[in-house]
Amino acid sequence: LPPSLSLTMSASPSLEPAMKTAAMAVADAAEAARSVANTLSEKMGEGTLGKADTSPVTVGDFAVQAVVCKRLMEAFPDDGVIAEESAEELRKPESEKLLGLVVDAVRVVVPSATAADVCDWIDRGSLREHRERYWTLDPIDGTKGFLRRQQYAVCLALVCGGKPVAGALACPNMPPSLEGEGAEGPPGTLFSGYKGGGCYSQPMVP
Repeated sequence: LPPSLSLTMSASPSLEPAMKTAAMAVADAAEAARSVANTLSEKMGEGTLGKADTSPVTVGDFAVQAVVCKRLMEAFPDDGVIAEESAEELRKPESEKLLGLVVDAVRVVVPSATAADVCDWIDRGSLREHRERYWTLDPIDGTKGFLRRQQYAVCLALVCGGKPVAGALACPNMPPSLEGEGAEGPPGTLFSGYKGGGCYSQPMVP
């Protein structure tokens, strides 16, 4: 992570690792989402977008969820995740092409990922039982913005006792600054924060 996330201990030190993990997870997932958006744009330009490829948001949602759930599993294996997608459809033979697109996107940040890995990671977002502590994910918030390669966000929050206490937003197409030199730099802004520790923003590092 950028140096700006090397925070000093504050009122809620136990939440700082959660915020850092959330920030890393959504930043990685945003790179996968970017790859889906770029591939879609190229196919549209070439006129090769087939019927099986016409759900870029679906591909992006699956890929983002897989990456985020993998990162959370590595850092907090006992935490549950409430997300939008299930890998049930991806496991069907008729979804082979869709699954391939999702795996390709995930491999942008996890080169060793297999189809089985990706499906398993996606299904870690299937928590439906009540827990005192869990994560909630919106893989791609801003469908139209994603399709237009404009503004959208990958949104992740840690909920404890029914209240959000830490989280992060990755906005792949938002400039780090809306004025001055930052407005002309590479797009991508990462927001993060935790209860008692403040909120932070910094450019997304490619």
